[in-house]
Amino acid sequence: MLTRRESFRGAAAVALCANAVSIVEAAAQSATGRSADSVAADETFWRSVRQAYRLDSRYIILNGGGNNPYPASVTDALHRFDQMASSAPRPHNYTLWGQVHNHRRRLARLMDCSPDELAITRNTTEGLNIVGWGLSLREGDEVLMADSEDQYASPIFAQRAKRHGILVRRVELPIEPTAKETVALFEQSMTNATKLIVASHLVDGLGYVLPIRELSDLAHDRGAQLLTDGALGFGHVPVSMKELNCDYYATSLHKWLSAPLGTGALFVKSDRLESLWPLYGTRRAADDIRKFEDIGTRSGPTLAAIGQAIDFYEHLGPDRKLARVRYLLSIVMTALENVEKVRVITEPDASKRAGLARISVSGFSGRALTSRLRDQYGLLTYGNWPGEIDGVYVSPNVFNTPREMKILTDAIKETAASSN
Repeated sequence: MLTRRESFRGAAAVALCANAVSIVEAAAQSATGRSADSVAADETFWRSVRQAYRLDSRYIILNGGGNNPYPASVTDALHRFDQMASSAPRPHNYTLWGQVHNHRRRLARLMDCSPDELAITRNTTEGLNIVGWGLSLREGDEVLMADSEDQYASPIFAQRAKRHGILVRRVELPIEPTAKETVALFEQSMTNATKLIVASHLVDGLGYVLPIRELSDLAHDRGAQLLTDGALGFGHVPVSMKELNCDYYATSLHKWLSAPLGTGALFVKSDRLESLWPLYGTRRAADDIRKFEDIGTRSGPTLAAIGQAIDFYEHLGPDRKLARVRYLLSIVMTALENVEKVRVITEPDASKRAGLARISVSGFSGRALTSRLRDQYGLLTYGNWPGEIDGVYVSPNVFNTPREMKILTDAIKETAASSN
């Protein structure tokens, strides 16, 4: 049983978090007229933002590129909506589910596209599969992708190669490539049979930003299409479908937008919509974006709580968010710049850099380094997948602090010093 003191503390924390959105909104209003870069180092501002989360005090969360904690407003809404749906599922779950149409309009504004081009999916992987299996590719058609696409897109097209005889060709990109190098390597690898280019907006585990607009133009000039894995883009860096000009953009809302798990979005350019087959059978018209959402019963509470995540993101301000994570990452990069046995890999162009980097320590595999940082320092990072550069994937978020960045860099230095 909780003591009176524990009950009071718990009630106070709930009350504080319930008011967190208004606190963040007030902080944002106080920053009106200031540049995002000037706010990035304002710890008073960011202390207010941190209060909007219920974080596990045992850990320092630095794996935002995988899953991010929800703001308390999202958690509370999800709980409230779930109670509502379970009290009478038939009317209430469908009422909550219906909110997705308003969220579609709001997300479309943020992504600079038409609501009629945006499907609400369950995650990036589902969006990639919709496109990967929905394109009418024939035997001998080629799909061209970077060698960094091993985790999610690659298995889709590997199966299509086995089943339908398409060809999958890889482009080997250098570590920290320039935009010019990337485009040149893709162009050199294209043939008359190339029908699709697959490229990530931000490369998973390495942090560099691929030149999506230039790759889109290249694909279209050669009669091909471009599928973008935007898992790490939306909610993190500014995303405009009009500017990127890609044909398809799949993203997860539970990553940088901090919406509930099991939420994502898929952009399909209007002139590609009718010819793209849905993953599941549907009665909807071929030109209806909702044909990609017909997967059976979905969780109304999960879909409805997307709205609270959008509220939080808009109150905070996308430019401020990006400036903050860049600032926090810069602390890490500066502290580790000349440390022996340590390497930091991220986007080489500082003007394009986001909040993602890979840190490797000689003598430690990525998995071993992940375990050491977690078990000895309470630092939650993300280890590499097989075939990737050994190291840990670090992605700070708006609830992190400079002090936590120092704990990370001190831990990395101690680990490097212990390496034989």
